[in-house]
Formats: sequence, C-alpha cells, structure tokens
Amino acid sequence: MADWRELQTQAAALLKEGKHFDGVQKINTCMELFETELGGSDSKILKEPKAFLEEFAGKASSEQKLALRGMYETRGDLLAALGANKRAALEYDCAASLDSDNGEIVAKRAKVSTDEKLQKDEDGKVPVTVLTGFLGSGKTTLLNHILEASHGKRIAVIENEFGEVGIDDALVKGGAMADEENIVEMN
Repeated sequence: MADWRELQTQAAALLKEGKHFDGVQKINTCMELFETELGGSDSKILKEPKAFLEEFAGKASSEQKLALRGMYETRGDLLAALGANKRAALEYDCAASLDSDNGEIVAKRAKVSTDEKLQKDEDGKVPVTVLTGFLGSGKTTLLNHILEASHGKRIAVIENEFGEVGIDDALVKGGAMADEENIVEMN
C-alpha cells in the first residue's frame, strides 16, 4: 500500500491536472492513512475533522501538523473545484486552525463562502432548467453547447429519451467532456 506522503503528492498533481474526482479519492485515502499513523480510526479525520483536530492536534509533531494543514487545504481546493463549497469551507477552517497566519487559506475560505452564496437563489433553492422541444428543434445542439462551454458552473443533466435508439445519449457520452465528467445512466 502507498505511503500517505506519496498519495498527498498524487492528489496535488491530480488537482493541477483538473481531475478533481480522482484527487478527492487520493486525498481521502491519504488522510485515512495519516489518521492511523496518529493512532486514530473510523475516518474521523474526514467525517468529523474539527473533532479530530481537537483530539489529535496536541499529539502531532510540527511536521505532522504542517502535513495535515496541506491535506486539508488540498482537499478544500478539490472540493471547491467540484462546487462543494460548504464542505470546502470546513476543510479550509481546519487548515487555518493549524496555520492561522496563512493568508492564502483565509482568502480561499472567503472565496468559497462568497461562491456558496452566489450558487443558490435567495430562497436556498438550486436553479433548474428543463429543455424540451420538437424533433429537430436544436435541443441536442444547445445541450452540447452548454456542456462544452467554459462558464464555471457545474451542470447536472437528466436525460429522458424515448425511442428504440438513443441518439442524444450517444452524443452526450461522446462529447469533449465525457472523459472528465461522471456520466451515470439510469435505466
């Protein structure tokens, strides 16, 4: 099994490559291995990070605290890139508690708080658009444009296609973002 240091390096590399889902998996495994090194268990480092810090921060060496700060910051960066701003803020809070003088972490925390407020309407609901139309009206063209454009928003697509042959299904799965995104087909 890989050392947590190696996994931390791999997670940071995946972040730079824009492979955020893979990066989260690497950093989670990294942090769980780190937790066992400190004598913890049950993934408390991920499930209850503030409680974990209260319990183990006093036992950790300065090198371990620095590594843990880096893990929480990397995890925050990955989650923020995926649009999970509320959880990213928690990760940044944990990182800041280990290095309160780091202005970069404080700035990242402030940014995800602002982004979180912008993502939802005033009533706390996420906006939804339903795309419908007649055969040949341009639904697939519009959908492909939305999926391929770089607009900084996370998009979820639920496709309900009738017929023997799924035309839109093949176009969406074969698009430019198909390798970078999770596509789940529900039958």
